[in-house]
Amino acid sequence: MSTLSARAQLAFLEKIQRLFDEGEFSATYKFALMLTLTELAIEYGADDDTELALPLDLVAERFALWYWRQASAYGPASADSEDGILVQNLGKQAAVINRIRGVYNDVQGNPARAPGHPHWKRVISDIRAIVHNMPLRHLQVIGGETDRFLYDYPCVNKILVLKRGISHNLRRFSPLIQQLAKAGWLEHIRSNRRNSELLGKKDDLESFMFGTPRAQLAKVSPILADMQDRRCFYCQGKLHSQVEVDHFIPWSRYPRDTAHNFVVAHRSCNNDKRDMLAAKSHLERWLDRNERIGRELGEQMQDQGFVSNLASTTEVAKWAYGETLRMQGYAWIATRRQTEMINEQYTALFSINQSVSSRTNTPTTR
Repeated sequence: MSTLSARAQLAFLEKIQRLFDEGEFSATYKFALMLTLTELAIEYGADDDTELALPLDLVAERFALWYWRQASAYGPASADSEDGILVQNLGKQAAVINRIRGVYNDVQGNPARAPGHPHWKRVISDIRAIVHNMPLRHLQVIGGETDRFLYDYPCVNKILVLKRGISHNLRRFSPLIQQLAKAGWLEHIRSNRRNSELLGKKDDLESFMFGTPRAQLAKVSPILADMQDRRCFYCQGKLHSQVEVDHFIPWSRYPRDTAHNFVVAHRSCNNDKRDMLAAKSHLERWLDRNERIGRELGEQMQDQGFVSNLASTTEVAKWAYGETLRMQGYAWIATRRQTEMINEQYTALFSINQSVSSRTNTPTTR
């Protein structure tokens, strides 16, 4: 368990606030790096004050995924963007976009196919060097001075080591960090004059950069419905025309689309659940489904463009329920806002299903 004091956590938050307010952002790399580190802390870290060692290749892969959608055209070609792609730098286009584009086009925008591309390892190697030489070097420059409160630099043996307590704080304050990073990234794109013609009068920038196209979700609805015997995941009633794809761990808590986090439900159930975690019976069913047919589900969802990593998805769920337990929060049972307080029985389910979340080459705490 964490031994970090409230004062230490407050000091961390103050530095994060200063990082976004006073840091130097000539490109969007620092925003992507903060989002990357926060996600990896959730998936590989722990709620204690240990260090967390992350292979730079893992950091580079997740960093690349944050730019994946933005390697596609936002609009028609313009004088400042011949390919219609948003400019991520105050100067020339960000190098990471140029590295990704070839693979993006070859796999038709499907990130699940990228690792199988013959050039992907080289792309990740290039992005690893970009991340190390640019955002990792400059992220901790605040008010013109370097404050290495997150990690030491340069990295040794291609390993990034988050300092004691940093992984814990990134996990604890993930919603705030995500909000600050995304807001800063959006403002950077909007304020870049080279994007003005592309942006025009459109108001869907946030959805384009960080959301999931509805057409893509529509493709997975029948896949999920068949696997659920055409029953709502929550109330178990027969599915009808008004069905929706739901993030089992709500998007508001962890805004990344992963194959095993999707279920299909009645619109009424989905709307009533909204941003709440699902109750114990639903969690048991979700864990059981992923254990029984996780491989099949992952393969079919990968074909539709969703990254499949059951171990990471399970770790995210474990983190989400653990945080809600800590805050004495509630879980959603059924419509008409039936809820119950989350208790230790919820988090104990992840110990029972520990084999599901086992992984090889796991980043280490120390």
